Amino acid sequence: MAAVVLALTGFSSGHKSSGRHKSSHRDSDSGGGCSSSRQNHDSYTPRTTSTHRSSALRDGTALVVSCATKATPYATVEVTNPNSRQATFEVEFAFADAAGTALSSQTKRITVPARGTSNIQVKASQSLLAEIDHCQVEPEADLVN
Repeated sequence: MAAVVLALTGFSSGHKSSGRHKSSHRDSDSGGGCSSSRQNHDSYTPRTTSTHRSSALRDGTALVVSCATKATPYATVEVTNPNSRQATFEVEFAFADAAGTALSSQTKRITVPARGTSNIQVKASQSLLAEIDHCQVEPEADLVN
């Protein structure tokens, strides 16, 4: 009776007595069943991207260091690169009035050394200087390359 049950489920008593954990490709087409011991785990190569993730570049950060004034007609934005290699980032910047309305907005590109910081200067036109209350920058500097 036990041999009939084993034959119907696809298991064989010979597999257990051989002491092997895996099967060869020759017997992989013999029988069905639910046992994962029929798979050849030694030839399995996981398809992970962990090596790509560790080398993938991340976005940087941006911070307004100073805003434009009549005395200094440009804003300074500091961009930080968290990566272990040089990278180029896009920074979204705006001059704003007291209500927070953007008077002028720009996207600037900057290349920053590995694990370093670099500054961008954004010039304000003479006509804007009287209206500028503060500067705004998107805190995430988008990776370009």
